[in-house]
Amino acid sequence: MNTAAVVIGNLGAYDWNARVYDTLALASRLAASVRDRANVLRIAYHLRELNKGLVRIREITNAAMEGKIKPNPNAEPVTRQTLRSNADNFEQMYRTLEYLLESLRRAGLANNSLTAASFRGLEGTIEPIANLADWFDVASQPEEVGRLFDRAKKERESGELIDLAQVE
Repeated sequence: MNTAAVVIGNLGAYDWNARVYDTLALASRLAASVRDRANVLRIAYHLRELNKGLVRIREITNAAMEGKIKPNPNAEPVTRQTLRSNADNFEQMYRTLEYLLESLRRAGLANNSLTAASFRGLEGTIEPIANLADWFDVASQPEEVGRLFDRAKKERESGELIDLAQVE
């Protein structure tokens, strides 16, 4: 079983999904409320909560990767579809966060004293969320990844090396 499946298995698929969906829902509600810039205090509070949720997801993922979270022996087996679903969820979260950041910029809240720190925190979180989406996507395709590594090994053994400067 690959590391991504171990992470989800350790956390429990339903618990993991609940945490991801809660964070995605909060990001979506926040993106909707930024449009009218109705209440900067409420936006600042929700931004802070969103940042805490995203940091917690990263902490849990890292702890599971490092083996700090003990596996649940009663956990359901993780399927390729579960991994693919997680990749889709994180991709959606990434797009929502990207939209939210742009909305905050347009509303003039990127430099607002109440929201600027949380805005910067979101900017630092968006790339790791995209990386998690990619990681789950790759983990859901073990045969394809195996073929790529086999091909690379054969090319290296036969001397078909390409200078990275030539790759666009």
